Order: sequence, then structure tokens, then C-alpha cells
Amino acid sequence: MSPSSPPVFIPHDLIIEVLSLLPVKSVIRLMCMSKTFHSLVSDPTFVKLHLHRSARTQDVSLISNSEGHDATLNVVSLSHNPSIRFTLPNDPFFQNNYKDCFYIVGSCNGLLCLGHKVNGNRKKMSLRFWNPATRTLSYKLRITGDGRLYNLTFGYDSSSNTYKLVHFINLTTEVRVLNLGDNVWRNIQNSPSSHYLAMQFVHLSDSVIWLAVGDFPSPRPYNYENITIEQFAAISLDLSTETHTRLSLPQGFIEVPFVEPHLSVLKDSLCFSHDFRQTHFVIWQMKEFGVAESWTQLFKLKYYNLQIYNDLQFRWIPLCMSEKSETLLLTNPNTAILYNWKCNRSESIDKPWRFRYHYYTESLVSYR
Repeated sequence: MSPSSPPVFIPHDLIIEVLSLLPVKSVIRLMCMSKTFHSLVSDPTFVKLHLHRSARTQDVSLISNSEGHDATLNVVSLSHNPSIRFTLPNDPFFQNNYKDCFYIVGSCNGLLCLGHKVNGNRKKMSLRFWNPATRTLSYKLRITGDGRLYNLTFGYDSSSNTYKLVHFINLTTEVRVLNLGDNVWRNIQNSPSSHYLAMQFVHLSDSVIWLAVGDFPSPRPYNYENITIEQFAAISLDLSTETHTRLSLPQGFIEVPFVEPHLSVLKDSLCFSHDFRQTHFVIWQMKEFGVAESWTQLFKLKYYNLQIYNDLQFRWIPLCMSEKSETLLLTNPNTAILYNWKCNRSESIDKPWRFRYHYYTESLVSYR
């Protein structure tokens, strides 16, 4: 009878390395196997490591509300396989059954901030923080103040490991911040521009960023004949220092476009897109955040190649891009286009999301 083989020893560091590369669902299954695994993957250090790896390896995803007050959330991914590029999973992981919170205030590190008005009173809001991948939901956070859900955004300050809500007071330059855990609103430095209802924000490098024109952010209605090129700027609110910075736009942006420009985040970089003489759609990339000299033209696409002929009166927005499938997703209020830059080919698709969208990354992050 042969002697039994000695047990295989796997170093602790190697176990962490392997687990950090697994999808969230696989990690959750392992948590149920033993207390050791549960303790390991619940550790805040591992959660941060897994989030960092997920953000780098996962394909781009969008998440949005369904039509009406339905609390179901749609998740859209750009995958390598064209046949499943825009399938919406009937997956309970992404079903929000908490009907009292259906509006997405923001998405950060896999956490969705959900909210609604209490008894229809815009001065009283109720918020919850939900991770669809782990199915964890925070307690209900009641917030009192003269604010609206549309004027809120949700972000993360990595320097203090703090999640923050930011409230932009409508038609003023006033800004308030609430640190989750303190649950007290604080006034901070005023914004360089006034705010309006339903501002469009992007999040990057612990900052909240939006487009402004003169003293007002993207005036409503947009009228290119009454605007000069010098009035355009990007405003950044650093969530760590809670101060504002005016960011210059690309030097190659030299003509006021027919329809309003747009800020977005593509390839983990701030991007600025605009119409050019109603013949081209241009996207610029700020390769080093906050450095004006790092603006580089990423795309200059002919509308003809995008098969855009009749929708030039609407603003086109680049939602996301995937280097795996070499595709760029563009949308306007009516339709969406998937553009393959390698083949210079585009196709129209049905919009599988409604209302405002948010970037989404599966994670193990939770907030109680």
C-alpha cells in the first residue's frame, strides 16, 4: 500500500491573488463554503483589491431604470461576442424588489444609491444603497432639506475612504456635501457656475465633473448663435478637498457646435465630444486628468460612416467603448448606434435602457 500523499499547501497570498480575479458570483459561492473563505473575502483589503481588479478586467456596463416607476434595472454590456452584445439578463441579481426606492441617484464602486421623495415631499428624501451583485441593501437613510433627487449625485473620496452625497442647489452656485455615516449636510465652496435641474455629471479621479457655458451650465435651451467658444469650460469638484477647478477644453475645439457638447468617461479618461460643422462627430480624450495639454483627439467620425443622416438636430452622446470588441456605443434621444472602428462599420440598435444611465461595475462593496 503506497503511503498517502502529503496535503498540498497553497500560500495565503496566492489564494488571495486567485480569488481577486474571480467574478463576484463565484466569490459569493465560495463565501458559503467555509468560515475561512467568508472571513477572507469579507476583509476590506480584499474587497478593495477585488474592486480594483474588476474595474480593469470587466467589460463596460451601463445600468438604468426601466420605464415608469418599475424598480427593475437594465444592465447593458459591450461583450466580445457580437451575438450577446446587448442581451439583458433575466437575472435576480439585478432585480430590485424594493419599490420604495426606484430612482438611481448614482452608481459608484458597484453600489447604487437609490432614492425617492417621502410622501411626495421634495424636502424629505429617502435613500438606500444597494449592491445588485451581492444583493446587500443598506438601511433607509432619511434626508431632510430643500433639495431634489435630480440635483443629487453620489461619489467616493478614496483619501478618506468615504462615500459622499453632493447636492447642487438649483439656480444658485451653492453646494452641500453629506458624508455617509455623519448624515449631516455641510455647505462647501460655491461653484463657479450656477446649477440647473437635472444636471449631467461624470465621475473620475474622486471628482464630480460637469460642462458649463459662461456662468450657467449648458444653458437651456442651447442656442449656438448666442455663445462664444471662450464661454465653454468643464467644472470639477474634488471630493477630497471639496474645492472646484475650472478645466480647459481642447485647443482644437475652435467653433461653437450646432448642438451642445457633452462630457463623458471613456477608457477611464475624461472625454469631450461635439458636433463639427454638421459633417463630423469629434471625441477628445484627456489622457492625464486635469492637464489641459493632454487633450488628444480620439475620434473624428463622418456622420455618413455612422449612418447618421437625419438626426443632426439632436445631441449624440458616446456612452461607452470596448477595446475587446473594438466598438463605440453612441446614443441620442431616439436611437443608438454601435460603431466598429476597425471595420469602419456602424449599425442601429434598439435602446435597451430608459431615462438616465450610469456606469456600473460588479463589486463586493457594501454599505450598511
